[in-house]
Amino acid sequence: MPAAINKLRREYKDCFESPAGIKVLDDLRRAYGMRESYVVGDSHETARSEGERAVYLRILNMINKKEE
Repeated sequence: MPAAINKLRREYKDCFESPAGIKVLDDLRRAYGMRESYVVGDSHETARSEGERAVYLRILNMINKKEE
């Protein structure tokens, strides 16, 4: 893995494994991680919801944490 990506992963960990970051990550989990992103009859809302969830999943990926 390139050094720049490793550095960025460490920075994500520094941010989201701090006491404040843990609280923020928990809030993101409750807001975006545990809900269905599909909205019946509304492709635009589905796309928006999936985009929000994708950001949460990116953070988890960067800190090597499994989705809860």
